[in-house]
Amino acid sequence: MADKKYVLLKWKDGWQEVVAVEGDTVDFNKYYVVERVEHVGRLVFNRPKGQYPQLILVDRAPTEIEGVALVDGNGEGTLKQTSTYREGSRLEYNYALQKGEGGLVGNVLDSIRRALAERKASAKDVLSKADPEKGQELAAIAKAARIVGQKSQADLVGFMEEMLKKL
Repeated sequence: MADKKYVLLKWKDGWQEVVAVEGDTVDFNKYYVVERVEHVGRLVFNRPKGQYPQLILVDRAPTEIEGVALVDGNGEGTLKQTSTYREGSRLEYNYALQKGEGGLVGNVLDSIRRALAERKASAKDVLSKADPEKGQELAAIAKAARIVGQKSQADLVGFMEEMLKKL
């Protein structure tokens, strides 16, 4: 899927989510959480000059994210809270990406390798299966590696295919 890239988010509890972004997404711009009645994180990515930034809303424990990676893009690392800003009842937490400190994609590839070994399968075997069976196999491997799709199963399957191609 050359028209998509994938963002990998890792929480402190070890779970990871993946969400698709536009294929021309360039790199990480910023992450911040706005606290009102609810907590919603906003992950912003740069796109080519003249294009609006890509925005991803994170509603699952947004203050618990510890790492983010734009797979096959420019940006991976850990998130560190840098400041807070209060405006009335609104509280905003701002984070900086500590680039090169994450190893998130490498750790995910290791988890996928372990899941494949437990299933006594290879990446090539899984990728060569027909679509319905391949999708089920990819979902099982992702579950073993503690990866879920943030918004859709299609994002998860596309991400897993990309990861298996790297093995």
